[in-house]
Amino acid sequence: MFGDLWYQDRLRAYVEFISAQSIDQELPPLPIDRNYADFLNLFVDVKVADIDGKPAYVRIGRQEVLLGSQRLVSSPDWATTRRSFDGVRAFRQGDKFDVDLFYLAPVKVARDKLDSHDNNQNFAGGWLTYRPEKGTFIDLYYLFLDNTNKATSSVGAAAFPLTTAPFNVHTFGTRYTGDKNNFLWDVEAMLQFGDRGASDTLAGAATAGGGYHFKCAPMNPTFWLYYDYASGDRSPNTNDYNTFNQLFPFGHYYLGFLDLVGRQNIHDLNLHIYLYPTKWITFNAQYHHLRLDSANDALYSAGGVPLRIDPTGAAGKDVGNELDMTVNFHLGPHSDVLLGWSKLWAGGLIRNTGSGRDPELWYVMYNVRW
Repeated sequence: MFGDLWYQDRLRAYVEFISAQSIDQELPPLPIDRNYADFLNLFVDVKVADIDGKPAYVRIGRQEVLLGSQRLVSSPDWATTRRSFDGVRAFRQGDKFDVDLFYLAPVKVARDKLDSHDNNQNFAGGWLTYRPEKGTFIDLYYLFLDNTNKATSSVGAAAFPLTTAPFNVHTFGTRYTGDKNNFLWDVEAMLQFGDRGASDTLAGAATAGGGYHFKCAPMNPTFWLYYDYASGDRSPNTNDYNTFNQLFPFGHYYLGFLDLVGRQNIHDLNLHIYLYPTKWITFNAQYHHLRLDSANDALYSAGGVPLRIDPTGAAGKDVGNELDMTVNFHLGPHSDVLLGWSKLWAGGLIRNTGSGRDPELWYVMYNVRW
């Protein structure tokens, strides 16, 4: 539930309420599973200038942030509580150029009191988007995250202690994506420097995708072939640190709907197919072939949590193969029904580091808008 109040184009006040519930949950709830009554967004926009006829604003307060492809900065829909930040942003959107500058702190979910931001994390950066022609986008960005929390995760049957914080990381990136004559492309490259504890950080990630839209074929199909890469560490907890930090990602769509794989220490060759049997039905299927970059580093979840590790590397790199299928029925202007199924056929890494079961997910979602 939200309220959105404007005075001309000079001043805006926006407030959005959230209540996230989880009832009779057998597993211990995650911090984001329950947030009984809080503010998801609470900000003010003030117009500070006109640049080439387009307004520039400063935004102060609590806000969701989605930038570029959302591979690094997003507010994912598949968490019960969406991600938001406290801080200040300056932004301007135009016909050719968009500019976004920010200094933020991620909000920590507090189940029984009002949320507050994490004073030990500071997130700052700048994002520039250029549109040379309709349907074509070029992004250039710099992101800085400083996390002074001390965190260690015990991973695997042997409870290997994997240090995850404190750290600071500088991310430089660029993206080029477009659609021309039915050909589709999406290329993004990211390079990171910084420190994690006493170790220097040098890490990177890249995505390369190409597709084609068969507009005249039955069911109007679109095909994509992607390769996603994010570096891993050859010797966890020692020497230089090479695991890519995925920051605040859109953790559901890109690397499989099961959310068992994040953009860290991973190779993912994936195929996407979209079909439109009618104007009100959309079908999507994804296939992911998943392998670790370093056998000595962990498999990280969509939330960046290390799930499995064999620091000796003997368990291998084979994570497995995931198939995701969804079909959306657009029933009318106010409602949709989404059906989904996902399964991961576990590879050697998972089978050699604990339970070898194949994770599987079925779900139904009803969405109503008014």
